[in-house]
Amino acid sequence: MIDLRSKINFFFVFNPTFGPKEGDELKRILYFYPNEVSPDARKMQVGLCEAVVKFMSTFSSEPCEALQTQSKRYIFFQPEKNFWMVLVVRIPYTTKALSAVGESQGDIVNPTVMQNLLTSAYKMFKMFRGPFKNIPADDLYGISEQFFTPYISSRHLTNDISDVIPGINYLPLDKNSFFKVVCFVDHLEVTYPDFKCILFLYNDQLLWNGLCTEDMLTLYQYLVQTLLPKQVEIEIQGGVVTAAQRLGRFISPPDGIHVKEDLDKLIKIHVTLEDDTEFKEYYLLIYRTLSATVCFTIDVNTRLELDTVKSVDAFIGPQLSAIASAISEQCSLHALQAAQLASEHKFVYFNRLNLILKSSPPVNKLQISAAIKPEVLSIMSGIHADRQSLGNYGEIIIKTPDEYWITGKCSNDREFYVIIQEKNANLKEIADEVKRVCEAQMKGIFFYPM
Repeated sequence: MIDLRSKINFFFVFNPTFGPKEGDELKRILYFYPNEVSPDARKMQVGLCEAVVKFMSTFSSEPCEALQTQSKRYIFFQPEKNFWMVLVVRIPYTTKALSAVGESQGDIVNPTVMQNLLTSAYKMFKMFRGPFKNIPADDLYGISEQFFTPYISSRHLTNDISDVIPGINYLPLDKNSFFKVVCFVDHLEVTYPDFKCILFLYNDQLLWNGLCTEDMLTLYQYLVQTLLPKQVEIEIQGGVVTAAQRLGRFISPPDGIHVKEDLDKLIKIHVTLEDDTEFKEYYLLIYRTLSATVCFTIDVNTRLELDTVKSVDAFIGPQLSAIASAISEQCSLHALQAAQLASEHKFVYFNRLNLILKSSPPVNKLQISAAIKPEVLSIMSGIHADRQSLGNYGEIIIKTPDEYWITGKCSNDREFYVIIQEKNANLKEIADEVKRVCEAQMKGIFFYPM
């Protein structure tokens, strides 16, 4: 994996209305990374961005999205009125000996990745802290510092396909296994009406969702990128202790729920449940056994008792352990079938409606350094970012000078990309091969226009 974190120059959040008078410029800056940057340098960067945003507003009603200089790229994101988030990344640049013409070199962060990082950072902040506008101005500086410092420090800004196209890895199950999951969720919610199951994961693959699509992706990213990797590491190091806990336990808070004081450590999240339209605050409880992880929400206005939580623990543990064992058998069978259907060509499938992301090699292994050349990935991400290039139903085939063929297909908000390296091939041969891969891998998932 190509780690591009060292290329981040600045990341900051500002609101120009917080310091409208001259001399109050620092009040406008809610957060600035890195912390070592001097106040004058901070004011200069934020002042430049304010000027660009204001200048561009005279030409368009749409907010400014990007600015590129000779050595830096600025990506802007306005999540709420008057609140701006900016990510600044260095661009490799050299000057030719006999001219003033510059040329970019090295590994450059894809603009789509930068935009996705800003969007994800805000959605994560909104989920765990609430919208900017709902937080008192005096508290916003400290809350932003507490949240964004560990968040931006832990991000790996890479040109991996999962960063270019952020999606969710789903686990396909047979009808009987999925029916067991549905019955488990329904039984739990009927027995404990205050507990709502919002996510059911096996490893990093999603089985059940009870959130709106936007919140689902944000919570999924928090689990698979932050919480679960740490938990898996603890389980590996735990050995015998972990084996003794095979019936499961609450992993949020990290030390579990054993005494009444542990209830005060519960995480709170702001989300919209799938069967509701109201954005509300809930307690988040996360339970894990074997490789299965289940997330529950409880309204913060509900009085939560320790006896109730212990009762839920006793209810979930044995059932979830049995389901996890059954799913494990299905995963082994699915891995064997996937190996038989493995494509010699690389492909990426993405559904904008439910955010399914599927690829070959698998999503968690598909990295630019090992699977796709940067130039090819840049072309593919460009097609993905430009919705008009494919429309609702369309297909585009691009050939690179080094004999790579990149095909993008779109149908009903489903996108399918195939990357083929084939010398001396013609357009018809490539189109036929793409059709074969599509029919073999997608089957009933991908639909051609009628």
